[in-house]
Amino acid sequence: MRRIETEIAIFGAGIMGAGCAYELAKAGRRVALFDRALPASGTSGACDGFVSVCTKTPGAAMRLAIASQKLWRDWADELGAERFEYHRAGGLMLIEREDELDKMAAHAALLNDQGIETHVVGRIGMLEIEPELSPALHGALDVPGEAAVTPYLAVIALLDAARAKGVDTHWKSRPLAFDVSGGRIARVEIEDADGERVELRAERYVLCAGIWSRELGALAGLELPVIPRRGELLVTARGQKLASRFLVSARYLTAKLDPELAAKSDDPLIRMGYGFTLECTPHGQHLIGNTRTFVGYDREVSAEGYRTILAEGAKRVPALAATTILRAFAGLRPFVPDKKPLLGASRKVANAIVAAGHEGDGITLAPVTARAVAALVAGAAPPVDLAEFSPDRFAPERAAR
Repeated sequence: MRRIETEIAIFGAGIMGAGCAYELAKAGRRVALFDRALPASGTSGACDGFVSVCTKTPGAAMRLAIASQKLWRDWADELGAERFEYHRAGGLMLIEREDELDKMAAHAALLNDQGIETHVVGRIGMLEIEPELSPALHGALDVPGEAAVTPYLAVIALLDAARAKGVDTHWKSRPLAFDVSGGRIARVEIEDADGERVELRAERYVLCAGIWSRELGALAGLELPVIPRRGELLVTARGQKLASRFLVSARYLTAKLDPELAAKSDDPLIRMGYGFTLECTPHGQHLIGNTRTFVGYDREVSAEGYRTILAEGAKRVPALAATTILRAFAGLRPFVPDKKPLLGASRKVANAIVAAGHEGDGITLAPVTARAVAALVAGAAPPVDLAEFSPDRFAPERAAR
């Protein structure tokens, strides 16, 4: 059996795995990166690229997002912003109902308290910023510091930089079994792209397999309750730019943070977890979204999702009714029941680090996650306190003796 020996083994080559490989290689670590498929062929290749703080609520998620937004600027400087189309687009959170006005004003105050420049604008101010928006909307929160990237290009840029620093990459390589002995991973048996068995030995193992993290964790004896949650988007042909900022509806927060509401509601939009988003790419195309549904591993775009995204999008941006839709796609987001990522070193398996379960925040939180993993490997303090993101928090309590 062929053997691979390395200092750090990473499982998963989406935005999390690519970012971790880059940050670890930058710190001089010897890294091998494994993925069961190909780079950006999963969630990181099937999502929008909003790097956002305004879509977070105060607390753990917002602290991570604030730190990560600054680190995205570092990555843009180091790798070249043009390589993954990083740009400070700004964000506009739309107020769709009059009864949302007070709630959004309170949200703006909280964002400003966290140092995130946010302005409440009424209908007239909103239309001055984005003339293509419907005058039926009641206003918006203008957050000029928000950014956007093209996710699959970011993955490729990070992998290219990581490989240039010596990272060894292995595609279509599937872990079959973990030998866990004495509270540590001693070795991993892998099936490589040719169907051959390979023995992997490393000092530390980083588990960041996205929607496959539950299965990967189980092999290592970890309880990582990651559930796939489908999000659907449409892509228009190139044409007139319909927005300068990334547009997102206030109800997006509800769809994102309260999935249980879908099971109880009679509203078809709530049942499919709908929240309007629109991103204009640097090439003049538009990504229109967005749904959030639990449908297992089904990545097919539903007819209902397609119709809803287009019809509801045209209500907010009427010119969308006349655009040509080139394609539709769906991605599976790694959802965790308590809506917090699994991030940190395991106490149960001493040489395992987990970076998974970021759901729809994976693009935003990739840099801070990668920097945190690199810090943990170095025995240094991560950029934010990770206590409440412990990957062991779902482990069953030991029975009292």
